[in-house]
Amino acid sequence: MDILFRSILRDELTSFMEVLKLSITLPQSYQAYQRALSDFDSFLHIEGLSVKKLDAEQIMRWLDGFNVHPSTKGKKLSFVRRFARYLSTIGIEATLPEMPIISSDFTPYVFTVDEMTRIFEIADDLILTSPNSRKAAEFPVLLRMLYGCGFRLGEAISLTWNDINLSSGVITVKEAKNQKQRLVPISDELSRILKLYRASPHFKVKDCDLLFKTNDGLPRSTRAYWGLFDSILCELGIKNPQTAKYRSRGPCIHSLRHTFTLHSLMKADAAGREFMEIMPFLSTYLGHSRLMETDKYLQARHELYTDAHIVIEDYTRGVFPEDV
Repeated sequence: MDILFRSILRDELTSFMEVLKLSITLPQSYQAYQRALSDFDSFLHIEGLSVKKLDAEQIMRWLDGFNVHPSTKGKKLSFVRRFARYLSTIGIEATLPEMPIISSDFTPYVFTVDEMTRIFEIADDLILTSPNSRKAAEFPVLLRMLYGCGFRLGEAISLTWNDINLSSGVITVKEAKNQKQRLVPISDELSRILKLYRASPHFKVKDCDLLFKTNDGLPRSTRAYWGLFDSILCELGIKNPQTAKYRSRGPCIHSLRHTFTLHSLMKADAAGREFMEIMPFLSTYLGHSRLMETDKYLQARHELYTDAHIVIEDYTRGVFPEDV
């Protein structure tokens, strides 16, 4: 539904959103612009802006009203900056604040080998308590793909059997972040598990079928798997059931991607391979376009991964800026 703007810039905001409709293909992105600019419009209306112009201080006053994570503020600011540039192109004065350098204090949770063993044990037993549940039969396989390949959850649950070559042991990821496809070689053990899974009497499989789906053949939501994984973490005492929230920071199903990354590094380092040799391959395997993206995945609990941090910090010192 289109937003009815109220400030003196309502006509410009409306026309700007019409331009965005033609250039933005993802509905979620368009809706994010709608929410941010609707709030900005309300701010301008309350402030009583009487002249058609924008200045940097005005934009920053609006932004300072949000008590949110710095990265969220940066996203909101990027939306308004784009609108301000649009105003400039149609002859309305607009000065832009600088984009702040956003540093993250987030340390991803990386599971230990012992924690992963216990997680797999509970997941494998789900079928015993729910023998007729398709999700219970799927989940142990999904976890092994997330941990064994470093997939994002959305990438894994969008896979079809046509995307998997069990002979060569290669998976083609088509539904990747930022529409970047990639080939993912898998281990012989994961190939063996997938062959058993495909032949399982629980499923009647066709090549075009999704690997993970509802009984009606529809894609299962990410929320369903987040909830199931959180219940396992609560059972193990890794997560507090009273404070567990959907897609919250801390230990969660996305932590398996971080765990894969750091465990892969540790395994390669133990085999005597140099970090500078490992990093580009690992980054490509994960579908990252820049090494800096992968560097953020290599942060973990220092008390558990001290040796790994020494290796990482020796390599990244002087490579990545200190304030990024």
